[in-house]
Amino acid sequence: MIWLILAALFIFLGFAMQKLKWYFLISGYNTMSKEQKENVDTEGLARLMAKFSYFLALLFILIGIAEWQNYSQLILPLILALIAATIIVVIKSQKFNHNIFDEKGKVKKGAGKQMKRPIIILAITVIAVAVIMTFAVSETKIIMHENQLEIKGMYGDEYSFDKMEQVTLLQEIPNIAIRTNGSSVGSKHKGHFKLKNGEKVKLFVDKRNPPFISFFVADQHVIFNLATAEETDELYKKLEQKVAQ
Repeated sequence: MIWLILAALFIFLGFAMQKLKWYFLISGYNTMSKEQKENVDTEGLARLMAKFSYFLALLFILIGIAEWQNYSQLILPLILALIAATIIVVIKSQKFNHNIFDEKGKVKKGAGKQMKRPIIILAITVIAVAVIMTFAVSETKIIMHENQLEIKGMYGDEYSFDKMEQVTLLQEIPNIAIRTNGSSVGSKHKGHFKLKNGEKVKLFVDKRNPPFISFFVADQHVIFNLATAEETDELYKKLEQKVAQ
């Protein structure tokens, strides 16, 4: 549902910028001085941003469909397409700013400094999104040590066998109410969530691949699984033996 809401929002934004001429919606343009705005091809910029908004809307619809149908392998390419489109639009949009480029498309003397900040911000954003998405879709690495279970990566931790309680094998994940601090990409959930019964839980799961191993350490509930049902079953048996010792 959230993806469809985002798609509808960007369709409206595209229509508003291009047809209603709500140029104040264009990031960067809305903070310019009156003199700077006079040197911007607002109609050309609005057309570009409208096309970008419609493209984002299409991507959000496709991401929503992929998530709904549990085609999580398609989500990362779609997000990478979003990142690539953003880079292209940021670069192309500068051409409409005649405070930076002259009528021949060449950078005016001394205007290059104005481009550094948006390019740096864009680079940092793209790198951050790429790192987060790589983490979100990658398989969770689980290591069985002599005295503890280690879950690698962001939100991971080490859990001593002698402190584990209620180690069980679940065939389905309890109903999730909200993500409080984590990532959800398609069927993959990592981080802190709250269940519909109000209980807090830490998840490292791919919902497409039951079963799931559940355990408690103190007041913390952890649920995870591996890439295949066979691997999860095998690890569960080993974990049961460790906890029983």
